Amino acid sequence: MKRMNTILSAVAIAATMLATAYAQDAVQTTTTSTTTAGTVSDFGPNRIVIRTQSDAAPMSYTYTKKTTCVDETGAPVSVETVKSGLPVTVYYDREGDAMVARKVVVRRAVTTAPDAPAAAVTESRTTTTSSAGTISAFDPNAIVVRTDAGAAPVRYSYTKTTTYVDENGNPVSIDTVKSGLPVTVYYDRDGDSMVARKVIVRRAVSAEPAPGVVIEHKKTTTTTTTTDQ
Repeated sequence: MKRMNTILSAVAIAATMLATAYAQDAVQTTTTSTTTAGTVSDFGPNRIVIRTQSDAAPMSYTYTKKTTCVDETGAPVSVETVKSGLPVTVYYDREGDAMVARKVVVRRAVTTAPDAPAAAVTESRTTTTSSAGTISAFDPNAIVVRTDAGAAPVRYSYTKTTTYVDENGNPVSIDTVKSGLPVTVYYDRDGDSMVARKVIVRRAVSAEPAPGVVIEHKKTTTTTTTTDQ
């Protein structure tokens, strides 16, 4: 019996030591998730290199078995589909000096058949365009914008990857987007639909009193003279 108690005590001490060691190792590391959009410059076994329009030098990210690859709709895609020349958006965490990719959103690339005329470009191509106007309606499925140029309002769909920023490029909450706000919508045409990629929310122009208008009031006095005869 004493031997059994000794064994149990030893097991308890070992478990306590393991728990203490685990607690010491399990130091929380604060990471901040960020996104970068660009074109794949190089894709190797452990890294993905992205070239963006804003940075002169390409950005290198490491990736792990936990890194997920999805298309624009959020559907998983094989890592083998990621290759140089593809437009992507990388969601990453900065860990020390390293940038670790957590999710890679693979967008469609413009492809042309070999030796084909210009008209034979695949219908799946996307062209990013911008449109400025005022929000007419904003619902869970679409944002409707009325422009000065178009008689009818234009309807854009949006996704979880659609970004919302102010005029300075600072992110804003989707909750601030509402009817009556002036916006600029950057969108891709996908078949018959227009998908908003970025929405720049501008300041609403408050109705200022019109400059003072001088109204001239003229007072006319009529004098009638009556002569007694």
